[in-house]
Amino acid sequence: MLVLRESDIAPILKGLTRDQCHRLLVALWQALARYSTQNMSQRAEKLIHQPMREQIVTSKNNITLFMPASDTKTSTGSKIVTLPGHGGPPKGAINIFSPEGDLEGLLNAELITAFRTALASMIPFQQFSLPDRANVLVFGAGKQAEWHIRLALLLAGEKITKITVVNRGTKGLEKLKSDLDAALLEGPVVDYLGRDSSAFTTEILATIVAQADCVFCCTPSTEPLFPSSCLGDKPQFISLIGSYKPHMQEVDSTTLLSGDNTIFVDSKDACLHEAGEIIKARVSETQLVEIGELFARHGSSSKLFGSGGNVVFKCVGMGIMDLVIGRELLSLAKETQAGVMINDF
Repeated sequence: MLVLRESDIAPILKGLTRDQCHRLLVALWQALARYSTQNMSQRAEKLIHQPMREQIVTSKNNITLFMPASDTKTSTGSKIVTLPGHGGPPKGAINIFSPEGDLEGLLNAELITAFRTALASMIPFQQFSLPDRANVLVFGAGKQAEWHIRLALLLAGEKITKITVVNRGTKGLEKLKSDLDAALLEGPVVDYLGRDSSAFTTEILATIVAQADCVFCCTPSTEPLFPSSCLGDKPQFISLIGSYKPHMQEVDSTTLLSGDNTIFVDSKDACLHEAGEIIKARVSETQLVEIGELFARHGSSSKLFGSGGNVVFKCVGMGIMDLVIGRELLSLAKETQAGVMINDF
């Protein structure tokens, strides 16, 4: 069994080359394609087992999520992660087993959770026709926001001229800026704007949203981060990964449906049950398209969306995503002899 601590995982993820990142992206997309394909056909062999996640809420409002998954032929896994009631990043671990039950890996879940979610966003992001000298807008200043920025720069940095990060407080922005400094040495201009700052106004927010070619929403917000009236008159890519409960909502219904009433998702079932934006807008299953379906139909050919209008992506996360990325990280760690090997577990 190989144990990967956060101190083992961080250098691997932060040191990814574009080719390595693309390898992980394709592995994730292929797994989502298998998941979608078997759900589209009753005759398809059920190779991906993906139950809905369960949760326990303690008296101190700590929320523990249990996320099992299996691709049956290669690995079975389970992520157990706790969202502290006082706030802060998720804490937990990912267990990866062989089909016969041998424990092959134990991985710290904090960075992987942020990374795999951002990587899922990169699947439709890479299919979007991002213009040259693009503006990127990010809501939030946690690990999810950090990894959306890192991966967007790694995969499309030559097209990005400016990044604007909007957060409810300036304190979180200072931490994010410190974490990103090395990654942005030769990158685009980055502006950090706290809603608690004297420089923040609704007019400035409206301008920033309208000018953005890409909007990454990475907050557990319970109300829209901006009104739909702020949307620009050009095609925009909008990713919503922060809300994961029915009472949460990062955008209003008009923004959600701004992609010609079609929403791209990681899982139809999960989003219909857990995504507050989709529940509040009374979206039907026929309006949802799983990103795995895109791979199943078209493969990894680029720019599937063209440039005709907005593309909206909603992700609540699934255990199969943790399983695939965890397994790939175990492979990368073995190549560099990272982690702690425990024999005879």
